[in-house]
Amino acid sequence: MDAHVNLTGMAVVGLSALLCGMLMARLRQPALVGYIIAGVLLGPSAFGVVEDRDQIGGLAELGVLLLLFLIGTELSVRFFMVTWKMALGAVALQVAGSLGAIFLCSVFLGFTAAESVLLGFVIALSSTAVAIKILEEIGQLRTRTGRIAVAILIGQDLAFLPMLLIVENIGGGTLGFWALVQIIGSVLVLVLLVRKLNQRRVNLPFARIVMGNIDLSPLKEAVPQSLRT
Repeated sequence: MDAHVNLTGMAVVGLSALLCGMLMARLRQPALVGYIIAGVLLGPSAFGVVEDRDQIGGLAELGVLLLLFLIGTELSVRFFMVTWKMALGAVALQVAGSLGAIFLCSVFLGFTAAESVLLGFVIALSSTAVAIKILEEIGQLRTRTGRIAVAILIGQDLAFLPMLLIVENIGGGTLGFWALVQIIGSVLVLVLLVRKLNQRRVNLPFARIVMGNIDLSPLKEAVPQSLRT
């Protein structure tokens, strides 16, 4: 019974998001705006149709996974390797500019150093999933400009882990030697990961078993050609 109610609720949410997204597309606006409007209408701020926050939390996590999958399909690691200097330079300027602006505001607003760093990092980051969807809708995703924009967004995502470690340690009141080791280690892991993904072919575990079994053929279609062995 509960499963039936949950599925019905998800169907209502999905249908509402679809209708609002179609309406925004008809008005030549990003469909994501329609999704947000659907959430506001169904949530406690309007009609209060959605009451089970845990159920919506699970649906939101599923949506994030799908958006991350979309990012992965659109990401060209080789193009990122070509433009990495430009991308990381842009990210460094964004972070430095954001931190500088927030620290300047903290003189008048009384923010602590930890609060200023946190706000500076938040302002410097962008939503990769939202930006990719907007670039796709305006037809710029596969142009050179769009690919450079995606490279910068990926650079922001790669910088998120060191940022998270910095905020965590500053929030604990210290940024000592062990914290610096963690930050440098995270950067090295990211560099090695990008270099590994830049290889012509990535050998996945048990790939031959999956590709050779007809019962697993639905999974075969979900694996990009570049990853097949």
